[in-house]
Amino acid sequence: MDVLTAILLGAVQGLTEFFPVSSSGHLLLLERLLHFQTPALLFQVFVHMGSAVAVAVLLRKDVCRILVETGRILRDLGRNGKEFLRSLVKGTDPEYGKIIRTNYRRLVVMLCLAFLPTAVLGFLFAAFAGQLLTDVMSAGIGFFLTGMLLLVCSMLKPGHVLPKDVPYLRFILIGTAQGLAVFPGISRFAVTLSGGILSGFSKKTAIRVSFLLMIPASLGAFLFELIKSASEGLVTPGRIGTCLAGTVTAAFVGIFVIKRFLRYVQTRSLKGFAYYCIAAGILSICAAFLA
Repeated sequence: MDVLTAILLGAVQGLTEFFPVSSSGHLLLLERLLHFQTPALLFQVFVHMGSAVAVAVLLRKDVCRILVETGRILRDLGRNGKEFLRSLVKGTDPEYGKIIRTNYRRLVVMLCLAFLPTAVLGFLFAAFAGQLLTDVMSAGIGFFLTGMLLLVCSMLKPGHVLPKDVPYLRFILIGTAQGLAVFPGISRFAVTLSGGILSGFSKKTAIRVSFLLMIPASLGAFLFELIKSASEGLVTPGRIGTCLAGTVTAAFVGIFVIKRFLRYVQTRSLKGFAYYCIAAGILSICAAFLA
């Protein structure tokens, strides 16, 4: 893949990641229609990391607060550990400090709980999903599934529940759904947004939670695939340069899209996106038969 193709695909990633329409499915469909060489999974995780950078820029205050509270949680866990050891030595009752005492600390725990099933499913299905990245028929099926999910959620009225009021188990389920988005055509944004709406979030809150969930998932996939590719001798300066070109493009386009079109996603019905995904599914299946 040359640099210009990487930039084009990075722009497509940046445009489609922040709509519930599956960026990976669009990349695969575009490659088939324009006869591009299918990029490796390494390129995919690089450009998704670019989108995660765009989210981190948009939600930088939340991200910084989450990082600070994560550090404080680790500090307090260390203090409780010392208190436990002290109580053993002195034979006294331990006096533990409360760990989850703010909304942001609860959010940290929720993001960790959601990331765990995402990471497990991503690890288990990485090889299989990588094979499907060349199968436009699989993307078509994924588009259909995404469209049907959005149609169901469009019939629900968003609530006003805050993340702190949602049981921890719900975030594990949302993380599990996010893990299934490793398959092309299944939109990560759509499944996490739908999970938020089904949990009673307002659409604005569901979008914010979905964006925050994207950062650790993209970072984990990026590090895993980078290490794996390096161990297989697939990481070369030229390949990394091409990947970085797509990553930077995805980040800048993503920032532009978020700032310009986030309100559009918040205020419009999900039905329009559902019909779009169904149409993309039909186009993908037709492309598969015509190949």
